[in-house]
Amino acid sequence: MEFVFDSAVIKITEDIFTDAIADLVISEKDEPDRNSFIEVIESDSVFVISLHWSHFTNTQKPTIYWNDKDKILFLGAGYVSAVINIKTKKILDINYPDLFWAWELIEGNILELGELDCRLYSLTGQLIGHTQVDPPYDYHASENAIHFSSIVIGKTSIEYM
Repeated sequence: MEFVFDSAVIKITEDIFTDAIADLVISEKDEPDRNSFIEVIESDSVFVISLHWSHFTNTQKPTIYWNDKDKILFLGAGYVSAVINIKTKKILDINYPDLFWAWELIEGNILELGELDCRLYSLTGQLIGHTQVDPPYDYHASENAIHFSSIVIGKTSIEYM
């Protein structure tokens, strides 16, 4: 997969490189069964992330959200997610959800959707808050928060900063 942005190209490949050439390695806590490589290419520089993860289906791929302005990469797959500052080459936050689902831009923030936990980040990668959820759940944004509703957990929310 290849994603083209204003100032960067991000390529995601499977089992091509070794960790020896990765600038950063991110891994699940247990025994991952896949290895993906994420290359962030900006003008004359390349930053390579090796992502060790697992999933119960063969069709699932890593999911990203790229903040082109601040060079923040939101990366998730299987049972791991991370927020990475590409400029400083540092992990801003790492999470080990029971199962990562997706990233979504809501009200100028990035929502991490997971099987049992949702997290809200600023566009610069600062964790705003998190809440427990349980599928099936619904969510909607209001003026002050994102509200979640599920049969098991009930109603929860994450307030914006």
